[in-house]
Amino acid sequence: MFTDSVRRRNFWRTLALPVAFLLSVFPAPFARAESFSELVKRGFEMLQNGRFEEAAESLGSALEIEPTSEPVRKGLARAYIELGVSLVRAGRMRQGRDFLEKAVTALPESAEYHLMLAEVSFRGADTRAARGEIDRALELAPGGAAARELSGDIYDREGQLNLAVGEWETAAKTGGSHALAGKIARGRREMAAEAGMERESSRYFLIIYEREVPRELVKGFFRVLDQAFDSLHDRLGEYPRDVITVILYATSAFKSVTQAPEWSGGLYDGKIRIPVGGLTTVEEAAGLQAVLLHEMTHAFLYRMAPSGLPLWFNEGLATAIQGWDTARVRAYFSGHPPEGLSSLDDVDRTLRGRGGDVTAAYAAARLAIGDIEEMRGFGAVRRIITGVGAGGAFAEVFRDEARVEVADFEDRWRRGLR
Repeated sequence: MFTDSVRRRNFWRTLALPVAFLLSVFPAPFARAESFSELVKRGFEMLQNGRFEEAAESLGSALEIEPTSEPVRKGLARAYIELGVSLVRAGRMRQGRDFLEKAVTALPESAEYHLMLAEVSFRGADTRAARGEIDRALELAPGGAAARELSGDIYDREGQLNLAVGEWETAAKTGGSHALAGKIARGRREMAAEAGMERESSRYFLIIYEREVPRELVKGFFRVLDQAFDSLHDRLGEYPRDVITVILYATSAFKSVTQAPEWSGGLYDGKIRIPVGGLTTVEEAAGLQAVLLHEMTHAFLYRMAPSGLPLWFNEGLATAIQGWDTARVRAYFSGHPPEGLSSLDDVDRTLRGRGGDVTAAYAAARLAIGDIEEMRGFGAVRRIITGVGAGGAFAEVFRDEARVEVADFEDRWRRGLR
């Protein structure tokens, strides 16, 4: 027995040195782990004080201890929602959407949370995800006016105009936004114009066209659209995941439906709309490739950066892709200095039709994109789009990629107009 006792003492002495070494490298957690009640108390205090990240951390840890706690689950979902909304408001759409998805996972029975996720998905040009979330929201709360309105917006984007107008009209009966009346009026105009129109589809496009448009012309348009699509994909490195709807108008319906100004040769408002009255051959359709490239650029940009890009950047890139030559623009401006375009904000104002020479505004926007290319190459243009699409503020992303503040860039651009 004595021998066993000695052996035991020697064993513990032998073990003492490595244990002491390990503890010196990896200190033991002397702090007592928080209990479920302590985590809950702290989580709801943080939630009440607007410290949502800390609230989510505490309530998430509490839910791991008690997975069936309803108050904790709801509190955690609210913390995620608050984080998501704040990020979306700050322009960080993708990060905000991640937190909204966590909120829906935590509280899947909330119609409001599904609606919020659907709105962000729709704004992020993910129509399929938006449809799934809005359908779930309507299953949970069929009478929701906001959900009905958004469902109509999604149907509109999907090219199902009759369903869109039906949803908008249902929403209008129970409330809805002030924009509903305008949406319904536009939808009815489109439905009247598109009554009897034909449809053809491919992998990337749905073409809706009037019967007066020759079918061979429509087939030619698919080839032109595919070429434009490939060209944009090569230059921008991205493409829309959803089918792009293209509407070909053979009559004056283009003006009546879109309310576009007389000078407009095409429009993108979630759908590409092109007037093709008088065209009869595939060769003539190919002549519209520049217009299609311009409008399709907007479709690509909507997918890549649904919000955050200034109008001058958006239209400047579209005219660049379309083929406007900066040397010719500068040569024209040297003899005809643009009036009323002393800032990029002036360009945006004119492009919105609020006075001034619209063609000059497009040309000035093209020069702005040309200046970025001259300074840092077209890769910088792509990185600005990607950075803004990832949720970065335009001014910050622009400074990082162009290596100049927007105000200093604007001075350079202004000097180049004359």
